[in-house]
Amino acid sequence: MAITVLSAADVPQLMQVQQNCYSQELVESATVMAERISVFHQTCWGYFVDQQMAGYLLAYPSVLGSITPLAAAFPLYQNTNCLYLHDMAISSEFRGQSLAPKLLAHARAEAKGMGLQAMALVAVQGAESYWAKQGFVKVVNLSADQQAILKTYLPEIASYMLCSL
Repeated sequence: MAITVLSAADVPQLMQVQQNCYSQELVESATVMAERISVFHQTCWGYFVDQQMAGYLLAYPSVLGSITPLAAAFPLYQNTNCLYLHDMAISSEFRGQSLAPKLLAHARAEAKGMGLQAMALVAVQGAESYWAKQGFVKVVNLSADQQAILKTYLPEIASYMLCSL
């Protein structure tokens, strides 16, 4: 079992995990996923068990309060202060093996190593309580622009959450 940096060659397995984990409305295209991995390969990780992807985490350096719309390219920021965890998924056959906490710990260590002060994410599919247990807090005072971006995750209930490092 190992956490490794993802490459374009991993996209087919990533798509299988994504489709296993998310409602159809939240599945993002292979093209978008490949672009994200290409541009931000240093913060896109896979958890592999015997060369099979058990889960993944796609993240990128961001700015607190900036939400990425569903299915959009990750923006390039100049003065980053947080690691935005856009997508973390564990395949159903590997759940219950503490893989998500391992991916999250890896991301936290990487974010600290990059000198970032927080991690941020959008919780979907009822995952807000899971993320709260991981130290994330829901942000309730979002700008109108950011609130509109959150709505790109509908019909899911989505919450923007932060965790200080």
